Amino acid sequence: MATNQEQFEVLAAEANYHQRYAQDIQNQMQALNQVEAEMDRTLQALASLKDGKSSMFNIGSGVFVRGELKQVNRLMLNVGANVMVEKDPAGATEFLNEKKKELADARQELLQSMHAISSRLKEIDDEARRILKSERRE
Repeated sequence: MATNQEQFEVLAAEANYHQRYAQDIQNQMQALNQVEAEMDRTLQALASLKDGKSSMFNIGSGVFVRGELKQVNRLMLNVGANVMVEKDPAGATEFLNEKKKELADARQELLQSMHAISSRLKEIDDEARRILKSERRE
C-alpha cells in the first residue's frame, strides 16, 4: 500500500498535468476567439462590397496595395488544403457562417473539457486535504 506521501505526490503530479492541459485549452479558446473576430470583420467587409469601391489589399507580409474593387459578385474562398472555390457574396457569407458554427461547436467541446478538468482538480484537492488530515491524526 502506498504511503500518504506517495499518494500526495501522485495527486500533485496529476494536478500539475491537468493544470497544463487547462492552460492549453485556454490558449485554444483564445485562438478560436481570434479566428472568430477575423471572420466577423470579413463578414462586415462582405456586407459593404461594391464594384468601384476603393480598398487596401494585403499582398503578404504586412504589405498592402490600394486598389479598386471589380467583380465583387465573384469571390475566391480558400476552403482548405489550398483549394480555392468561387462564390458570390451570399455564398461566401454562408460559408463563413457555417465555419462560425463549427467554431462554436469546438468552443463548446473545449468548455466541456475545461469543466471536466475543473471537477477533477476539485477531487484531487479534496483527496489531498483528506490525506493531510489523516497524517495529522497519526
